[in-house]
Amino acid sequence: MALEHESRYLPQMEPTFDDAEITAVADCIRSTWVIEAQRTALFEQRIAAFVGARYAVAVPSCTVALAVSLLALGIGPGDEVLVPDLTFVATANAVNLAGATPILVDIDPHTLGMDPDAVRRAVSPRTRALLPVWFNGRAPQIDALLAIAREHDLFVVEDAACALGSRWQGRHSGTFGDLGCFSFNTTKIITTGTGGIIVTDSPALYERCERLKNHGRLDRRDHHPFVGFNFGFSDLLAALGLAQLDKLPQRIQHKRDLYSWYAARLQAAPGIDMLPLPDGAAPWYPDLFVADPPRLKAHLESQGIQIRLFFPPIHTQPAYEQAGAFPHACAISPRGLWLPAAAYLTEADVDRVCAAVLPAA
Repeated sequence: MALEHESRYLPQMEPTFDDAEITAVADCIRSTWVIEAQRTALFEQRIAAFVGARYAVAVPSCTVALAVSLLALGIGPGDEVLVPDLTFVATANAVNLAGATPILVDIDPHTLGMDPDAVRRAVSPRTRALLPVWFNGRAPQIDALLAIAREHDLFVVEDAACALGSRWQGRHSGTFGDLGCFSFNTTKIITTGTGGIIVTDSPALYERCERLKNHGRLDRRDHHPFVGFNFGFSDLLAALGLAQLDKLPQRIQHKRDLYSWYAARLQAAPGIDMLPLPDGAAPWYPDLFVADPPRLKAHLESQGIQIRLFFPPIHTQPAYEQAGAFPHACAISPRGLWLPAAAYLTEADVDRVCAAVLPAA
């Protein structure tokens, strides 16, 4: 058994299901009601209750959630939205999907979120919104960013794709700004395979989001007072999500435990850096900083262990080349990687990963 444990492949991340998900999805199929209906409504209600928001609107992805949020705020062509340079490219893509222009800003090296000083320098007469990211589940400097938004009369849409379960000063991610968005992609703490959700406390924004996702209407009647699209969810996805939601509290604790286990073994090692885990954070993945992540990645893969490298700064992508200084993003991205983080990992698995990391970092 020990040899089997030591030799089995450890993916960086994969979804985890059991009979609860199988039963939930099978029941939905047997009902023949697989389009968006009662299960989706219940899923939205439970997400809203969990994060402490009044409303939730389920959509096909977090990218769509961000774009719909911007459209609901009236943001479009001619407008600028400030986006952190170090995040998955979907954050900037969502701004383009809404017809606006993403303006990249550098990050704060302590939170890996938007740097408020960089935001202040980037605000222009065309700026309409900030799109702060909860990078790896950590809160950005949200109080400072909200103050800037108030000063310049800007909207705030939180990209909390990786931050379901994370809190800052007792308040859940996604509930500080005008709207917040979460992802249920297969790599997230709970998954519906694909999917996203918008949360807000504003009745007006909730109604606009509902109309935007449902052909401009609020129900199934053929009456369309506004332009909208087909950004519907599915009860099949919701059935899976409801079963996953039952496991969310345990998974949040497991995320924190994983980070602590890795930190206890790696944090003080020469050539390795880890950021402190803030109170209330549920880290998407345990992140690590070393001199040569690609070399470490190749070594670990030879040991049957998969890791993931940090995203490159968006300004280096051909689609988003932007002049300017991004010293923190450029310094952090090449050193960052994510360690294995599946929901079934044990402390013994962490021992194995760390034993492979330490001599090669």
